[in-house]
Amino acid sequence: TNFSSGTSDARVGYESDTGGLGRSFWRMGFSSSFEGATFTRATFKVLNNHSWSCTTREFSFWLTGAISSGTTWNAQPSWSTKLDAQSFAHGWSSSSCPDEYEAFDVKAAAQKGADNGWSNITFGMRATSESDTQTWRKFRATSAVLEGDYNRTPTEPTNGTTSPGGDCVVGSPGRTVGRTNITLKAKATDADNNLKGLRFRIWEAGTTAPAGTLATNLSSGYASTVVVPSTTMLVDKKTYYWDVRAEDTVGAVSTYFPAGTTPCAITIDGSGPPTPVVDEDTTPFKRATSDGATWATVKFGGTGAMTFSSPGAAKFSYAFDGLDIKYVTAVNGSATVPDLRPPHAGPNWLQLYAYDSLGNPSVRGDYLTYVQPKDNADGPHDVGGDSQPDILAINSSGNLFYYSGGPGGDLYGSLAASYSAGGKLHPTGHWYDPATGKAALIAHYGDVYPGDGTTDLFARTPDGGFWLYPGDGYGSFNVDDRIKVRLPANAPAPSTWTQLKAVGDVTGDKLPDLFLKAGPAFWVLSGYTGATFQTATLMNVDAWERRDIVNVADINLDGTPDLLWRNLDNGNMYVRHGKPGSVAGSVDLNSLMLANNSLNGDVQYGTSWTEANVSTAIGIPDVNADGIPDIWARSGVDGQMRVYYPSTTNTNAPAKNVLSVDWRSMKALS
Repeated sequence: TNFSSGTSDARVGYESDTGGLGRSFWRMGFSSSFEGATFTRATFKVLNNHSWSCTTREFSFWLTGAISSGTTWNAQPSWSTKLDAQSFAHGWSSSSCPDEYEAFDVKAAAQKGADNGWSNITFGMRATSESDTQTWRKFRATSAVLEGDYNRTPTEPTNGTTSPGGDCVVGSPGRTVGRTNITLKAKATDADNNLKGLRFRIWEAGTTAPAGTLATNLSSGYASTVVVPSTTMLVDKKTYYWDVRAEDTVGAVSTYFPAGTTPCAITIDGSGPPTPVVDEDTTPFKRATSDGATWATVKFGGTGAMTFSSPGAAKFSYAFDGLDIKYVTAVNGSATVPDLRPPHAGPNWLQLYAYDSLGNPSVRGDYLTYVQPKDNADGPHDVGGDSQPDILAINSSGNLFYYSGGPGGDLYGSLAASYSAGGKLHPTGHWYDPATGKAALIAHYGDVYPGDGTTDLFARTPDGGFWLYPGDGYGSFNVDDRIKVRLPANAPAPSTWTQLKAVGDVTGDKLPDLFLKAGPAFWVLSGYTGATFQTATLMNVDAWERRDIVNVADINLDGTPDLLWRNLDNGNMYVRHGKPGSVAGSVDLNSLMLANNSLNGDVQYGTSWTEANVSTAIGIPDVNADGIPDIWARSGVDGQMRVYYPSTTNTNAPAKNVLSVDWRSMKALS
């Protein structure tokens, strides 16, 4: 400062005109926040804007002591560490050696500053030979820059907890927890915002700590978790140690939490309470009996109390069909739910667990109750009185079962769906003939006879008979009450039928209709009176051998039923849009006979519906409340039943699996 009455240049070296000799010092801002950082690069750069000539000379760059207003030639700071030396000459000629920055490696100084928490660093530059006039240099003082690359170690994690258990307790036995999945959790921070994750280690006391698991599932506040599975890693009555450290993307690691040499500890106590039981004497939801005769005294939609008990239980969980789990606190090993509400009519499985104070679960308890339908008519495709479509199925043993449906097309437990006089379940000779290997064709949609509001079942039995089985309102059918269905003279023999689809009334006469296949022919039976179908209409004589009737319902939402069908070989699903019939809401059957007769031809509605991919496709009423009929589909690959929520133009992808069991053994579905 104040050299030659003030200057913006820093001077270094010797000039012979006046015998002047210069050295310069720079005090550069640093930060104590770099303490603990590791520098991989640090550079001091400054613009050389004048030289004696273009002849290069060497200059040395140093880490020095501090400077102040009292610094003079005779009171210079110490030149403590030589950092770098460079030879250069810039700024004498704009063409031969123009102004240019020079850079010096100062990594050693930056690292020393980081190690000691410095807030600034002082550098000095001088000519290697201070008697050579070719060393005279000027540097623009305001151009000086200190830059570098560094990384700081993440902080040691904090807030280490287990769930269940709570805060870390060091040393054996530590926290005592139940034998259940254990979630380890901790937090960490990184000043450079490059935290990669937290590495959790857990090991049995007396063994060596493993490498651990790096959990990168960082959340707000840099919290991270890892789940330790009870079934593969935790042994009852054993003590386990655990700790955790933070790691960043560069590979820097923190110290382990907890601080010190003793890790956190947990001891496993896996003795759960006994399987819970239900007080069957006080609940209206009576346990179902094997004869199918015992039903709840509360109808669907109603509520009732139920009491659970298990010695030593602190709480219970309960869920119908494993969905929507709820918890209730126990007092002296007992708890009462005052307003239990089953989700659907028919079979309802209640799954129960008891838990002790450590969270240990009991063995699961299962409780089956049959819930009576409401006092209202069944909805379309519904046999349980809850207005949800249900499935009727003939199982591998040739017995008829009812699978109750729920909101969104879910399916739940089953119950025997046929009986004979005296309440004998599973009467033989109706649904399957083991001698011929033939199963009945079954179809249900709504109330057919005698107008009591309960859904009835059409069945072409294995012996070639065609019958109506009146529903009893509980999702089952008394085979002794079956009624033989008469057919028009031109109708194909039932023994030739290969598919049967009940669709309600689509012709507008307020009487039920049936769509069916007989070999390659496609037929409609319409106008069922309670004894006879009045009309048999041949829709097509030869094109339906490898086609499948999926549904007859309003798909494009124009108020007129459409025909949904699929090609079993190429896997395409098509919709044949119907033209209005003579009555509002009905369809002109002629428009469904051929594509050319329809509103706009056979419109592709989906792909990958081959018989190999989907062995059975069941068109059902809307179950997801968008107004468009939906589909249950049995996979030919894995046997799972899936529900589809189509649009007006496409079947869309499957929405979800329903009742995840293998349905391939079922001999017939409706």
